[in-house]
Amino acid sequence: MTQTILIGKSRRITLDELHNLSCSGGGAKLEMHADDIINDDEVEKIAEDCAKLAIDKTNASNDNGGSDLLSPEATIASLALLSLTLVQGRVIRGDCAVKLSSALVELVNRFVEAGGAADAKFRLPASSARFAEGVNLLVSDEMRIVEDKPYLERLISLARVSLMLAQARSLSSKNVSDPIASLSVERLGQYISIGAFSTQNYDELRPHRGSVESASVLRACLQGSTVVNATNKTVQSAEGVEGCVKHTKTIPQYHGPAREAIAAACKTMELEMNCSESADNLEFDDTIALMAGNSALGGVLALFNGSSMRADGGSSIEAGGSVSTLRESASALETFVAALQTSLESESKLGCEFIAQVMSKKEAELKAKEAEKAKRAAERGNGSNPNAKNNSGKADEFAGMSEGQKAKILKKRAEKEAKAAAKRKAKEAKAAGGSAALSSIFGAGTSAIYPLLSKCNNLSDPTLLSELEKTVDGLLSGGMQRKPKVPKGTRDYLPEQMSIRSQAFSIIRRVFQRHGAVEIDTPVFERKETLTGKYGEDSKLIYDLADQGGEMLALRYDLTVPFARFLAVNAVGNIKRFHIGKVYRRDQPALSKGRYREFYQCDFDIAGVYGRMVPDSECLAVACEILDGLPIGDFGIKLNHRRLLDAILDICGVPAEKFRTICSAVDKLDKEPWSEVRREMVDEKGLQGEVADRIGEFVILKGKPWDMYKLLMDGKKFGNHKGAMEAMEDLRICFEYLEAMDKLKFISFDLSLARGLDYYTGVIYEAVCMNGNTQVGSIGGGGRYDNLVSMFQEAGKATPCVGVSVGIERVFTLMEERLRQEQGGSIKQPNVAVLVASAGENLLLDRMKLTKVLWDANISAEFSQQENPKLKFEIANALDRQIPFMVISGEEEAKEGKCKVKDLKARTEETVDVSDLVKTLREKGVVPVGCEFAMELLNGEQSS
Repeated sequence: MTQTILIGKSRRITLDELHNLSCSGGGAKLEMHADDIINDDEVEKIAEDCAKLAIDKTNASNDNGGSDLLSPEATIASLALLSLTLVQGRVIRGDCAVKLSSALVELVNRFVEAGGAADAKFRLPASSARFAEGVNLLVSDEMRIVEDKPYLERLISLARVSLMLAQARSLSSKNVSDPIASLSVERLGQYISIGAFSTQNYDELRPHRGSVESASVLRACLQGSTVVNATNKTVQSAEGVEGCVKHTKTIPQYHGPAREAIAAACKTMELEMNCSESADNLEFDDTIALMAGNSALGGVLALFNGSSMRADGGSSIEAGGSVSTLRESASALETFVAALQTSLESESKLGCEFIAQVMSKKEAELKAKEAEKAKRAAERGNGSNPNAKNNSGKADEFAGMSEGQKAKILKKRAEKEAKAAAKRKAKEAKAAGGSAALSSIFGAGTSAIYPLLSKCNNLSDPTLLSELEKTVDGLLSGGMQRKPKVPKGTRDYLPEQMSIRSQAFSIIRRVFQRHGAVEIDTPVFERKETLTGKYGEDSKLIYDLADQGGEMLALRYDLTVPFARFLAVNAVGNIKRFHIGKVYRRDQPALSKGRYREFYQCDFDIAGVYGRMVPDSECLAVACEILDGLPIGDFGIKLNHRRLLDAILDICGVPAEKFRTICSAVDKLDKEPWSEVRREMVDEKGLQGEVADRIGEFVILKGKPWDMYKLLMDGKKFGNHKGAMEAMEDLRICFEYLEAMDKLKFISFDLSLARGLDYYTGVIYEAVCMNGNTQVGSIGGGGRYDNLVSMFQEAGKATPCVGVSVGIERVFTLMEERLRQEQGGSIKQPNVAVLVASAGENLLLDRMKLTKVLWDANISAEFSQQENPKLKFEIANALDRQIPFMVISGEEEAKEGKCKVKDLKARTEETVDVSDLVKTLREKGVVPVGCEFAMELLNGEQSS
């Protein structure tokens, strides 16, 4: 099937498309985008005339003695890029450029259809001047508008570099370089242990992404090999082949990084080849393209040296310094990519020859063994066996047995004979060679790869590359390459754990909604510039996303900065919102303490202009209500003011430029002793010792809000410092409001609280668990951030904000621990209220009908998916899952329109009409789905 490659003003050409067009031999064609075609009939006639003229003048265009010519592939690629540049109007504008572009499209397609790259006669000169002459010679007079200008030299070089990068990417892929390298591992297996490519060496000790992938492919290819040593104990000395063995044992260490360097260069070059000078001849700087080319060249050389050293242990080649022009880069890549392909093909041939030799030797050994066995059997057959008995008169061996016993014995004999036959067949297959013998000696991947490479060794053959890709993907999907595991700092949640999480979300969401908050959502990733510079020293924990040739993106670190961006973009004005979503931090995880790299946050924020400290107090009230409603035990909320902390640092003599970095150190006081924090301030942050001591006198103070307020004010700790006095007045008002809402009892005024995030401007708070020995640290926090939104708005605009965030993962850890204590180590909870079962055969339809009755009444219920489950197993299942009720149908009950209701907790059972089933269950306390909280409230009101 022919691939159609569109070009036009709004259409870029990809590296793969350019490579397929130039090297497919008729498998692809260029086509102008419909929006860019003008006067179809006229353009088509001009294009056809040009193509005919070009075929007549092909030899004349190459009349320079055959030197300094582009390859046929590079010629087609250069013409394709020239056509794209013209149609986009970047160097020549107007209908003339579009017409020439259409003519070049037709020209390229005619030559591709006539034989493509295989037609060595179609080659244009590599120099831009002669290339322009050649193109003008190939088209009619009115189309001869191509001139020798800087864009043309750049375009030709980009075409050459792009083709080589596409080829290098193919050769370096895990489907080509790694499988071929595995053949060398088999060939040198006596000197190598498969442990050299273990998950410990790469997933844990050397977790470079590319190296991990390469090691995975090698393990998959070598799985089950009897040639490669299983352990280091049987490895032989590599005397005389040290170079070969060294480069074979370390394959992933250079294959992975080289592959990634080439892939990154391909992305850069794909963007570059779609760029060009404008019509005023502004020259593009080639630094980016040269950096990409040099990087790819380094990767190609690493792969070439590794392959050649594995093959013969010869000397490696050095790059000889980076190239300084795109043309030099293209020439160097053409040389070394061709060398890499030749080296890999030679290595492949060497590996296949080794396998063929081993197979031939093994086949001869097996045939000799079978011949020996046949000879011994013949000798035994010619002699007399004195122990042989004549069984002609033997009594019936099944005498006295039942038909069932006879059938059982005969079945076992048949199974035994089938196994023996399979064993004989496997031995015969091994003796005959082929895939059976191959897989019994070499690795699973080697056995699949060898037949492909032994038939075709041309790494430019699309069919071979496709088959290799299919084979490697099949090996990796089989799971043999490594033990599956979750990424570091993440976890899977089992159904019973998700049940606890669902309860927590319901409690939190109800609190948000009863305070009148509306829900929003934002993308899980943001532009990187949106996130950077907002988190102080924690900015290094932001997860960057790989550049896809467009925007620089990163996963969101929290929900607050995206909310600030949301406010600036949507101009919603005053809003009270909540947001529940996942955030990501490249932190050092501590799973036992509920600290993960991926986790949920539940945020409540109030944005807009309101009364002084009113929204701050409500946010604190929301935090208290949530933590008080969650079954996590005792908690406390530490409270401070960012301006008060800045005043303390100012009073103590800390330079203004060090405020944030010293705040970051102070913020560690809940995890480290003062002595360690002081050491960090002095030794690492460069603070004077006496200044740190003065800070220590303040930050050790904490206590009940009014007690601390009186202590600080009566003792005139801050003198007349304006910032401190304003902050203290904010706190006084806040204490009054919290007292009115009966939430001050949860608050502790703590001068050591710093909250390291840069965007806080006012009151700050942090919720901590006070629940015995379960150490989960902070379970929530927040504060006022009046200036954050203005970072995304026009100058002069400001949107005051205050909010609170609950870390659900840490809350979940507490809830899970508490439930384990209550249930004796188990956290199982029933996922349905009723299990519908049956006593008898062929009652599946009755179970379905009864379950539908319950579903229609919005009662959670399920029935067994087995056709005829035994009732005793159903009861055991319900007890194990702690399902409180069972509805049981028997043959007689089904005929009478009745069923039994079994209360497993009370151990009672009653028979009821199916029409009264829902009523009976509700009387026993079964609540419709979604009404559990309402029932809790109703029961609470009735009990009070």
